[in-house]
Amino acid sequence: MEGEGVMHYDDERATLLEMLREDLIGELQAINQYERHARMTHNSQARQLFLEIADDEKHHVAELMRMITQLDRRQAEEMRKAFM
Repeated sequence: MEGEGVMHYDDERATLLEMLREDLIGELQAINQYERHARMTHNSQARQLFLEIADDEKHHVAELMRMITQLDRRQAEEMRKAFM
């Protein structure tokens, strides 16, 4: 059958957005975890490591949001409204 198994652009974009949003959730959860661990430990080296990793995750959040807003115009508009 013609076209069977072929992903169309809109389907591919929707799937990509879903993956990006799932990854965004994971990054946000990781930030919470690393910052919580930093608060819980009395070891200054471990605390610093947890905070550095949390900062890396924050960079990942920004990159994921950048791509999400490139692919989803409505999301981009809502983000603009939120920061005005």
